Amino acid sequence: MKKVVVIMALFLSAFSFAQESYKYVIVPKRFSIFNEDNRFNLNTLTKSFFESQGFQVYFASDILPEELAKNRCLALFVDANEEKKFLAKSVNIEIKDCYNNVLFFSEYGTSKEKEFVKAYNEAFRIALNSLKGNLKFKNNFVKTPETSKEVVVKEPIAKPNTIIDVSQLRALPTETGYNLINHTNNIVLILHSTSLENVFIASKDIFKGVLIKKNSGWFFEYDFEGKVYSEKVEVKF
Repeated sequence: MKKVVVIMALFLSAFSFAQESYKYVIVPKRFSIFNEDNRFNLNTLTKSFFESQGFQVYFASDILPEELAKNRCLALFVDANEEKKFLAKSVNIEIKDCYNNVLFFSEYGTSKEKEFVKAYNEAFRIALNSLKGNLKFKNNFVKTPETSKEVVVKEPIAKPNTIIDVSQLRALPTETGYNLINHTNNIVLILHSTSLENVFIASKDIFKGVLIKKNSGWFFEYDFEGKVYSEKVEVKF
């Protein structure tokens, strides 16, 4: 049975990190896929959608409430990506935290409307609607005051036998490499390109290592408590 050490923290001014849901969303005035502000009124459309989901939403250029101005980590940040398709517009919505970590991607919204205004509006609406029910992200950056607290320190939890989803992953290009996402659009691995085509710096939660291609496929190799592990990754680039 694991040993448990109980410590009483008696300082009234102490703070702890709380797992609370985000209440703010910041939408850019200009999405990275466009070269002008509020192109086709899409930024306003996006702001209205997140407001309908119960968030307090601001454009990045707005005057922010005091608590958000002091700590932008209280907000989610939104951007859009475009997938090039012949005779169609296809976009998805990307949600990040204040450290630029991608938390979620919407499904791709695709439209075959010939007029750009109609096509992008339809594609954005489809992508945004796919986010419904998928926006309950926990914010690890919220601080809440506490009085006395019983702190329980446990022995480290043993690493599970496998940390990678066995189902095939999809590679979504980023500025520095790829995000490997599963069938529910959650990020499983974050990859950063190296000078070698078949080697990436890779991370998953607390696990840091490399993704390397061998004859039998791709493998995530990482160190955990002084031991090197290697797990096969089914991925389609």
